[in-house]
Order: sequence, then structure tokens, then C-alpha cells
Amino acid sequence: MVSTRPIETTQRTAPTWAKRTLTLQRAQGPLVVDVWETAHPSSLPPVLLIHGWGGTGSYWESTAEFLAQYVNVIVPDLPGTGRSQPVKSAQTMYDQIDALVDVLDALGLDCVQVNGHSMGGAMALLLADKQPQRVERLVLTSVSFFKTHAQEQIYSVIMQAFKASMLYRPRWLADMPSVTRMMATRYFHNIPDDPALLRQGLLDFLELDRATATACADNAADKTIPKAGERVQVPVMIIACPQDKVMPSENVDYTAKIIPDCQVRWIDQCGHMPMIEKADEYRGILREFIRLN
Repeated sequence: MVSTRPIETTQRTAPTWAKRTLTLQRAQGPLVVDVWETAHPSSLPPVLLIHGWGGTGSYWESTAEFLAQYVNVIVPDLPGTGRSQPVKSAQTMYDQIDALVDVLDALGLDCVQVNGHSMGGAMALLLADKQPQRVERLVLTSVSFFKTHAQEQIYSVIMQAFKASMLYRPRWLADMPSVTRMMATRYFHNIPDDPALLRQGLLDFLELDRATATACADNAADKTIPKAGERVQVPVMIIACPQDKVMPSENVDYTAKIIPDCQVRWIDQCGHMPMIEKADEYRGILREFIRLN
């Protein structure tokens, strides 16, 4: 049984939207969800934004503000990240899918549009496979499948390094600009001149539940993900960036061929975080695909 307890009413208002935050009380621990409600009700299903590994829903904020001019938006901090802590045990990527289903159930949503970033894109595919009747269309941001075993091994080595780095994560590292910029080089082609944003990104990583982060990383190369992609029954768009250092951009066309009814849009001179680095171009692509007025 999942209960919903409002912990904050309207936090911030604007002429076109209002934001509220809910906490879902689950057996595994709290699940915190931001709900952006448009002032202009639309016939379009709400948009669910799923963050990737190492982050929280915080980096979706500007995207949510934009979308909420037209449609309701749901942005969770997945269990074991951000405000959705503590968790009683490590949450795998498949446990995260169950958490997303609980979000839809708690909000009474029969249908959503889903935008998943990085590992959140893998979760979007798995959610659409698990509950196909509830997903109208999919956006996969900075997502591609592995083509070879060698690529999987490279990923494993990189993730082992990140796992090792999680053994010592003092919070004060986020207050060192040199460290935040060093971390940002992996995620941005051109690092934003926004110290607060870079600090928050590193802080999200420093405060992750290590066991959950490890479990999800271990799931990232599972064959169930491309298999779910093969079974997608709705329109899909991949938003990809040639300078992405996290997901191999050379695999994007290969990925699009596996997923039925899939189109690809490229954002040049951009790294792994196009919703931040090329926000205007990114929003324009979303607006077209989601059919916003």
C-alpha cells in the first residue's frame, strides 16, 4: 500500500503553472515527487521526466518549467537519490520501475508521455514494456544500446571507477569549484558558467545511496533493455549529441533501428546534458514531438 502525504503545497507560482511536492510513503522508504500543474489544462497526457544515474530530478527543473506552460509534468527523485532517502535496501533498476508505477498509481494517471535521460531512458523503455497501456510516447535523451561486448566491458570499467569513488564522498567536495568543474567535464561539451548548477550536480552524486547506485549500475547493460526497445508500441524519439562522453553516440543509429517507429534528432556541440547545455534547442525539439500548442 502506498500513501500520499503532501509535504508542501504550492512552492512557486507563475502565470502559467504551479508546483507542489508530494511524498509517497512506501515500504522501501519515501519517494518524493514534484508535480508541475499547468494553468491551462490540456488534453495531452502529463509528461513524466526520469533522471539518470548519479543525478536527481533537480536537473530537470528548467525543462519542467518550460513544459508546464502547456501540460502537467511529473518529476520524481528516484529511490536512493536526492530527497527519496533513506531506502531500507538497495534498489535495482527494476525496483525503480516499480517505484515509477507507484507514482502513476498514486497520481491516478492512466496515460503519460515519458522522457528518460541516460539510464532514465532505459527505465522509460522498461516502464513502457511493463505498462504499455499507460505510455503514449517516449523521448530517450542521451541513450544508446551497446553494440559489442567490448563496449560493455569499457562501461563496466568506468562504472567500477565510479563505484570506488563512492567509498569516500565528503559533502565538502561540492564546495570546491575545481572539483565541480572537473566532474562536469564528463557531462558537458562546454561547461556552463553556473557554479550553483555545477555544485548541485556534484552534490546529487555525493549524497546518493551507494548500494542503490551500485545495483542500478550493474543493471545498465542488461539485455532486457534492448529487448524492451524491440517491443515498444508507441512513437519514440532519441535526442542525441555527437560530443556525448557517457553514451556512445556512434551507437545511436543502431539503437534507432532496433526500436520500432523511432526517429533521431541531433544537437551538435553538446555533451550528455542537452536539457542544460543547449536548453532552447532541446525544448524546441520536445515541443514539436510532444505536440505542444
